[in-house]
Amino acid sequence: MKWFKSKYTYVLIVLSLLLSGGLQIVWLQQLFFAQQKQLKEEIEHFVSSTAQTNMYYSITSFENPGNVRQIKQLFLSPQWEQLRRAFDNMKMDNLSSTASITIEDDSTSVSMHFSMKDNVVKRKRRRPVVKNTGKTPEELRISDSLSLVIMKQKVEKGLRKIGITSPLYDNIYVYDSNEVFKSNVPKQLRPDFVSSKYLYNIQNIYRYQLVLPSVDNVVWYRMRYYLASSLLMILLTCTAFYYILRLLRKQQLYADAKADFTSNMTHEFKTPIATVSLALESIKKYNLINNPETLQNYLDISQHELKRLDLMVEKVLNISKGNETEQPLKLELYDVQSGLQQVISSMQLQLMNSHASIQFDASEEPCFVFGDPVHLTNIFYNLIDNAIKYSGNGLAMEICCKCNADHVTISFKDNGPGIDKIYHDNIFERFFRIPTTGDIHDIKGSGLGLHYVKQMIEKHSGTIKIKSETGSGANFIITLPAAS
Repeated sequence: MKWFKSKYTYVLIVLSLLLSGGLQIVWLQQLFFAQQKQLKEEIEHFVSSTAQTNMYYSITSFENPGNVRQIKQLFLSPQWEQLRRAFDNMKMDNLSSTASITIEDDSTSVSMHFSMKDNVVKRKRRRPVVKNTGKTPEELRISDSLSLVIMKQKVEKGLRKIGITSPLYDNIYVYDSNEVFKSNVPKQLRPDFVSSKYLYNIQNIYRYQLVLPSVDNVVWYRMRYYLASSLLMILLTCTAFYYILRLLRKQQLYADAKADFTSNMTHEFKTPIATVSLALESIKKYNLINNPETLQNYLDISQHELKRLDLMVEKVLNISKGNETEQPLKLELYDVQSGLQQVISSMQLQLMNSHASIQFDASEEPCFVFGDPVHLTNIFYNLIDNAIKYSGNGLAMEICCKCNADHVTISFKDNGPGIDKIYHDNIFERFFRIPTTGDIHDIKGSGLGLHYVKQMIEKHSGTIKIKSETGSGANFIITLPAAS
């Protein structure tokens, strides 16, 4: 069932990400085409207005152009641009068109003429005539060439401002036909943009057409903020799913560990019960009533184990309420070395049954801290009991206690299997147990011991760290503030 849920959860997340990414791609694609169309219209308008401006300046280059202000007002108006484009692009059978511009000292006249005949004839369009220019035909041709150069320069300068960095090409057409008079467009080029044909000089000898290999780079640049927002949205969605999955996984691990806790805790209760049973059986078997000293020792062990069993029951009750480490501490002056010796002594039966040994390296000076004796004793017991459980028969542990004016340092070093570095931060988490093959751990436990140890040490303003590698044992080092 867990596999089923996990499988379809991941499928749902992948489908959601694919759908979100697909919608973003479709939206960006539509936006790209819209931006591309807008850019092409912008370039088209720019080329048209540049040609119109060029025509106006070609008139002002003539001698005595009358009414300059009116000429400017006419030839630079959008209405004139539309009119001239309509005139140039008029295509009908049996239609002939002519245009003329007459420049006088005090006036300039413009006329456009269309004639239609009944008989089917080839459509004719005569080049507009410009009268009274004050220039010879050769000078007019030179003027046209200069206008073309100026036109190209203006177009290039304006397109660079727009952001077009690709090479610029052009076709020059004869006015009254679609015949290309001059072109620098490569034969294999597939242009992305081709403008309409525009008159760039009032003499109307040739028409100019702009050719661009590509405008996509400008479109992508203009869409940079949309692209960034889409990528950010996808990234945020992925991040959100990642943290949701991580949270769900932790919740699942927590739930599994809590379920495993019920079965494993039975073993934790059996340990002190077995110790008391063993002590009572030894008293009865060896008739220790005749040996008061040994009898008292076994009774002390039994009493200590029963107290520990009571604390474990209290811990389980607190766990069910979610406040196992929220109980207030009962601080008093506590002799760490004396507490360690008491714990080692109370665990002699367990050590004998496990063929384990503990070497206690005590400090020459007494080591005192302000702490809760019950919780500090439980901390020592947990670390020793873990070493016995995980090391099996033949445990050799070294416990060392050192102190100075500021700190008391206690180390618990064993010769067990060790702990891989990747688990050093996890072993202090609630319910965490080092993964094993299968769902059942060979070594029973609640997964709460080291979590409890860390929580209690931190409540005593201390720290705990581990030094261990797989196959080389483990060394837990506790540092507590020394009592001044």
